[in-house]
Amino acid sequence: MMRVFGRFINILLVIILLILSYKILQSKLDGKPPTFFGHQVYYVVSGSMEPTLPTGSIIIVKNITRETKLSLGDIITFKMPYNEDILVTHRINEVINENGQLVYRTKGDANMVQDPWIIERKSIVSVYSGVKLPVVGYIYKEVHKSFSLFLLLTILGLILVSHGLKLINKKE
Repeated sequence: MMRVFGRFINILLVIILLILSYKILQSKLDGKPPTFFGHQVYYVVSGSMEPTLPTGSIIIVKNITRETKLSLGDIITFKMPYNEDILVTHRINEVINENGQLVYRTKGDANMVQDPWIIERKSIVSVYSGVKLPVVGYIYKEVHKSFSLFLLLTILGLILVSHGLKLINKKE
């Protein structure tokens, strides 16, 4: 009975590994961060949100939907108004009602002044989930920027999983 359970867990882990590898590879080819169950992983590149979000951290953000309620103090990721290819993660510092349309002013926690732009809802990509992994981002950045290293690690992972499955089959 225990062997069957162990084998089931191993097969489940292999399936999860394959799905994660596929999602990461697909996102790498699309040039976008990977999305898992409506969440994305971002790397913190500057100190504008310290100490809340330290430089080099990985943060988990939740994709924004129509139903997402935004309020003062929320940490959001948005497209930079003058360059939509740049994403910024800052805190909502002010909520403004402009002719029935809510717009937002933001500020980095470590910055002395609020950002000079007003953010429209359509520019907001995600909301910080509250999960951060300090320092892990430095590793993520290296793997993310080096596709060959990512590919090598994926292949090594698959080889290890395959070897593990062979060992399990031999024991039985």
